[in-house]
Amino acid sequence: MVRVTAVRGVFDALKADIQTNYKIGDHLPNERLYAERFAVSRNTVREALIFLEAYGFVEKTQRGPRVTTPDLAVAFDIVEGAFDRSLETCRDMIEFRRGIDLALMPSVVKRISDEQIAELKQHLMRMRGALTVHQGAEADYAFHKVLVDASSNIVIGKLFTALRPIIVFYQEIGKQRPHHDVRSLENHQEIVDALEARSLEKVTAAFVEHYALSEASLAEALSEHEAIKVTEPE
Repeated sequence: MVRVTAVRGVFDALKADIQTNYKIGDHLPNERLYAERFAVSRNTVREALIFLEAYGFVEKTQRGPRVTTPDLAVAFDIVEGAFDRSLETCRDMIEFRRGIDLALMPSVVKRISDEQIAELKQHLMRMRGALTVHQGAEADYAFHKVLVDASSNIVIGKLFTALRPIIVFYQEIGKQRPHHDVRSLENHQEIVDALEARSLEKVTAAFVEHYALSEASLAEALSEHEAIKVTEPE
């Protein structure tokens, strides 16, 4: 237990040191200097560096550990594991995303560029031409990611990236119902048109309908799920 605590303490100290005093590409001091600094063994420092490497904070080189870009995929996997794949959680996700999107729209309308609007159109074309439900969901996610990026909200941008697998999974639920997906494509076009017009009123109305459509699709899925449960033999 003491060993784990020592390694974790050095890991936390090194991570803070890297984030405060180093930039990408800088090399760290050798293990001996860190061992003296933290009054621990070189093995403890070595183990802490192994964890830093696993998380992508540093990479091995012939000159020693070099600071690199953190591997956010590790953190994203942890976030994904905190969510189940139930239809009930899907309802919560719809409420969460509706609140986020509506809150971001004033910033999006103000800041979105012509290039980003062109990206929205490209992703909408991908949605229309998707051969599978998953392809359509991936394009749908990319569409909304452009909007998040346009808002310039760094925190929400990172969170939206972390939730990507869960968002795509739930988007697939709606796209399994062609009649809902057809109207959803029309709604996405309305969002693009409203943003091209730089109309906050129109884009807000489009998003209100967007999540009404999502809720209708979810209600249908829940109804089907309950019907299956009733017919299943005990």
